[in-house]
Order: sequence, then C-alpha cells, then structure tokens
Amino acid sequence: MSRSALMDSQYWLLTVMTASGGLEHGLTLAAARGAATGKDMIAAPPRGAIRDRLGVYHHGYWQRLLECLQADYPLLLRVLEAPLFGFFAHAYLARQPSRSPSMYDLGAGFADFLAASLPPQAPAAAHLPVELARLERAYTEALRAPGPENDHAPLAGGLMLALAAGSELPLLAVPACVRPLALSLPLLPYWRQLQQDGPVPPAPEPAASYLAVARQHWRVALHPLDPWQYHLLQALNDGLDGPAALQRSATLSGQPLATLTVELLLWLPLAQQLGLLRLAG
Repeated sequence: MSRSALMDSQYWLLTVMTASGGLEHGLTLAAARGAATGKDMIAAPPRGAIRDRLGVYHHGYWQRLLECLQADYPLLLRVLEAPLFGFFAHAYLARQPSRSPSMYDLGAGFADFLAASLPPQAPAAAHLPVELARLERAYTEALRAPGPENDHAPLAGGLMLALAAGSELPLLAVPACVRPLALSLPLLPYWRQLQQDGPVPPAPEPAASYLAVARQHWRVALHPLDPWQYHLLQALNDGLDGPAALQRSATLSGQPLATLTVELLLWLPLAQQLGLLRLAG
C-alpha cells in the first residue's frame, strides 16, 4: 500500500470513528469525502456485518472520551447520574470535539457548556451542576499546576521588612496552582457531603460563596475565603501589584483600605501556610 493510500485509509477510519452523529453518520461523512465505502475498506467477517466491526472502534472511541469526563467530574456524575451525565457529555463532545493529544484538556470547557445549556431564568437549583463542574475543574487544574512546595520565603517577615522600609506592600503573587472561585451556592459543605457514602444530599440554598482551591505539600484542598480575600487573589492574578490589588479589593468588598491593610497583615501567615500567597520574584 502506498503512503498516500495508507493516509487515505487512516483518514477514512478516523472520520467513521469520531463522527458525533453515530456510526451511520460517520459512514456517510466518510463516503462524502472520498469514493470508499465500508465494503471497500473492511473485510467481511465470518459472522455478523461489516458495521459490527466498525462499531467496535466507533463506540470504543466515544466510550473512552465519556470515561475521561467521568473521571474528571466524579461528583457531578454522582449528582446527575450516568444517563443524564452521558447526555450532556455527548452533546459537549459533539460541540467541542477533542483537539488535544492530552485528555487533561478534554473537559476544560464543560462547565461553560453546562452554563450555556441553562434556559433563561433557570431556578437556582439548576445552577448546581454548573457550579460543581467549575469546582471540580479547578481541583483538577490545581492538582497539575506548579505549586509552592519549594517556596520557603517567609511572607509575613517580608511584609514587615517592606513596611519598615516605608513601602506600602511588597510584591505579592498567587501560586499557579491556586484557583479562586466566586460561586452562587455554598458548595464547600456540599462537596464534603458528596465525598461520603450515602444518598446524594439536596442542593444547598443559594448564597454567595468564595473559595480557593490550592495545592500545598502536594495535596489539594478547598479553603473558604472572605470576599476581600477573593478579590485580592483575583486582582493579583490580573497582574496588579500589591497596593493596587488591595485597593481593588477594598472597592469591590466595600471595606476601608486601612482596615484591609491590617486584615492582610494578619492573614498573610495563614495564606502562605495554605499556599494561597507568596512573595513575587
């Protein structure tokens, strides 16, 4: 077989395998892109039909993608249960097919897809899958991103030296593995309940909630945040320096800047211990 013929055969099988509309749709697409048909490409089996042989590859491909999403969103799978999760997963994969060699990238847009699928004026309980998917994706990202495990700079001590030298704040930074989240539901207790055996708990009542997903000492944990702490981390992630980030936090949280400066000084040792902040540079 020539190299050109081999590539044509591979492309034909890839089209059949990955078509989102099912095996028949894949065969139709493959036929439209070339003269080959299933009979031309696949030897007839001793028993059964050619489509049965192709179906092994087509269904295996989609099942593998579904299993990857289930592994990335185990708590969402538990809440939605397999049939409904599979419905949304297949629709998502059809809309945003895999384009990366890494399965880590497959579910990156799942939460946004679920949010776009919500009808207008959806009740608060309908937002639970979206918020839970956002939280699970943040957990996965925190697990893989570079963390502060080798960062031993004393953050609070650096702040005190900067203040003594007449500076307002040192250059602060958020480690790459930290994911601040603003949620419409209080998901931290719900998250912990879902990880236990027993029936799925009812959806929590709507309430603003702020969390940070972070890795420290190679372990990922969820930490509740005050509103000003969330806005500070977000501002630092947006590239603002310490004073500008604290000013934005004061504005958005509605607290005096002087008060937040003291609050930050008191919070910094814990923030470094949890892996939420470090000295920049």
